[in-house]
Formats: sequence, structure tokens, C-alpha cells
Amino acid sequence: MKGINEQITNLISMTWMNSPKQLLSKKYLTRFWSIDTQWMSFSDADKLIDELLKKKWIIKDNLSFYPNFNIDLENINFGWYPNDSILLELPEMSHNNEQEINEHRIHKTFVTSEESLTSKERRLARYISAKTGILKDEVIRRTKRKKRSLGQITNSLCLLLIAKEQGMDMNELIEAI
Repeated sequence: MKGINEQITNLISMTWMNSPKQLLSKKYLTRFWSIDTQWMSFSDADKLIDELLKKKWIIKDNLSFYPNFNIDLENINFGWYPNDSILLELPEMSHNNEQEINEHRIHKTFVTSEESLTSKERRLARYISAKTGILKDEVIRRTKRKKRSLGQITNSLCLLLIAKEQGMDMNELIEAI
């Protein structure tokens, strides 16, 4: 059951990634899942929306929908693709599902906090932290947030942008890289 809960969470999180608090229409959801991402056929997307609504993973408000849990933008799996199991028997959304989702997020956050940075980038993050007084974990969190919002950008450039925002001397940092 844990795998299917993660599948549903990823599907909903990816769908509402750019607008976690926004209501989305059924037409938008169907188009996004079938045409934009090509995750499934149009009819499967339509059936999945009805099933997610029935199982309380999403909530309907007039003609629009929103997720029944808080989207965690820090832990979205980019490049994720749903298994066919998501179109089969979906579990009911419950407090147990929500607790499992939160436990997964906490574990994933703990595991990935520094994993995606190279040793040079971790060193740069420590240096920025030491010079600015911002905790190293906060520098890394800001780096990930910048990377997510700017798209195709390196961690090193994100770190440099953070340093620039903090008023650090850029020539010194650029030479270090």
C-alpha cells in the first residue's frame, strides 16, 4: 500500500507544483496528465480524477479541484513517471495515509539534504554560511529552492546567487570555483 500512496502523492504534487493552493479544473487535470505529461490516456485521466475524488485524495469545489493534503514543494520527485498501478485499486485517503506521506517526506528530506551537492559545492555552502552567518542547511535549502524555480541551472550558480544576495564579494567566489 505504501507504494501506491507514494504514487498518488507524487502525481498530485507534480500536478499542483506550480500552484499548490490553486483550484484546477477537471479539463486542466485531464489535459495535464494525458497531453502535457503523457502519463496516461485521456480516458484513464478522466477515470483517475473521479477515483481520486471518490477516495478523498482530491476535493471538489464547484467545478474545480484541490489536493486533500499540503503539497510539499521541497520533496517533489522530478522526472517521476506513474506506474500503471495508479490506475488500479486506489486506497482511501485517511489519517494513516497522511502520516505515511509525512514520514516519507521527513525521511526523504533527511536523506537528500546534502546528497545532490558535490564536495566543491558543499565546501562553497559552508563558506557562504561562515561568511554570512546563515546556517549551512539553510544555504542548501535556498540553493534547492532556487534550482527548482530557475530550472536548468547548476547548484554552483545557485550558491553564487545566494552569496550575491547576501552581499558577498563575487570575484573571490568565482575564482574559488
